[in-house]
Amino acid sequence: MLSVEIVEKILKQELVYATGCTEPCAISYCASVAATEIKKLGDSVDRIEIDASKNIIKNAMAAGLPKTTKVGVNYAAGIGALHGNPENKLNVNNDIDEATYDVVSEMIEEKRIIVAVSDKPNTLYIDITVFGKNHKARVIIADEHTRIISIDVDDKNIFKLDQNQKSDKLTPEEIASYLTIKNIYEFCTQDQYYTIDMVHKSEEVNTAISEAGLKGDYGLSIGKRLKEAIETGKRASNSINKAIMYATAGSDARMVGAPYPVVTNSGSGNQGITITMPVLSVARDLGVSDEIKYRALTMAHLCSIRIKSKFGPLSAFCGAAIASTGAACGIAYLYGGDYDVLVRTISNMFGTVTGMMCDGAKPDCSLKIYAGLQAAFEAVYLALDGKRVEATEGIVCQDVEDTIDNVCDLSKNCSDQIDTKILHYMLNKK
Repeated sequence: MLSVEIVEKILKQELVYATGCTEPCAISYCASVAATEIKKLGDSVDRIEIDASKNIIKNAMAAGLPKTTKVGVNYAAGIGALHGNPENKLNVNNDIDEATYDVVSEMIEEKRIIVAVSDKPNTLYIDITVFGKNHKARVIIADEHTRIISIDVDDKNIFKLDQNQKSDKLTPEEIASYLTIKNIYEFCTQDQYYTIDMVHKSEEVNTAISEAGLKGDYGLSIGKRLKEAIETGKRASNSINKAIMYATAGSDARMVGAPYPVVTNSGSGNQGITITMPVLSVARDLGVSDEIKYRALTMAHLCSIRIKSKFGPLSAFCGAAIASTGAACGIAYLYGGDYDVLVRTISNMFGTVTGMMCDGAKPDCSLKIYAGLQAAFEAVYLALDGKRVEATEGIVCQDVEDTIDNVCDLSKNCSDQIDTKILHYMLNKK
């Protein structure tokens, strides 16, 4: 049985606040740390060089930045360097105003912000050098969005992360060793219920951005349009449509830079929204108690974290498929599903959505969330009827953990070539 201490530690680590899409935030954070070092020496930002992994560039090219219509790696680095507060980490861009973007635009036009694709093997890698008139500072982030591994000032190293030093944070391997679908189910259904703060925060914070998406015209406005279709009778007012409405509305707002924080899951705000909002919507429809709602939400978050721990933080495959699978687990529990139903649900999901490509973080991510959640409900309904994708079919195995391992192996070992092609298409449009 999982201990509440381990569960709290995992959720505190994997559910964190972020304002704006996570990859641009990480770029801004890295640039802000470098800029802070030259500002300490009385210098100011003159130019910036960015060397980043394919996945970082892919996910930062078209994702919206707070309080503007501007997008791109160069803008993310520029605003972070000029006015980002590194103490806020992934909320680094909370207080950026449009005037800052105007200055960054000038720097970009004058080619004082340069972006290159890194040849490092890390899927998550950001190397930024900020130049002043008299000084320069270089900061490198690797493997996690805020994990600084090196800081150099004027070519002198002032910080180097000891890779052998034991961190307080659990490694992905440690998370995977604690979390199995069986352990998660048993923890979330045991007699005593444990209140976990970040699960409650995910409800409060992610609901706020979802409601903003339902009111404003953000991106493709999928959530808002679905809401209007339900209200006018063009679409059915059922659990599926309402759950998708709330989730896509949050993504609509987030991916164009609406200035609302989210509680992320495994480093992704969209995944935090995709997990949280459908579970809350179904819980509301069913009229379950708060305790059952939070048990379901905890299960959804933990199941997604378990898969992502081996899947990797960034991939050529869309994280909405993983988050939708987590949401499906929470929804299955709300409908009275037991452990066997969870296993069938996951088998059905990975028989359906595995292979959905990630071609960057951008407004149409809400379409992929839409597709993932449609599959989630079908997976749950089949599972409740005792139906599942069998072990004789495709990558699905009899043991749910083996199925998850197959999906994660695909992510780890097939992503590089696919990402290279995707980024080529993105950078060479006519």
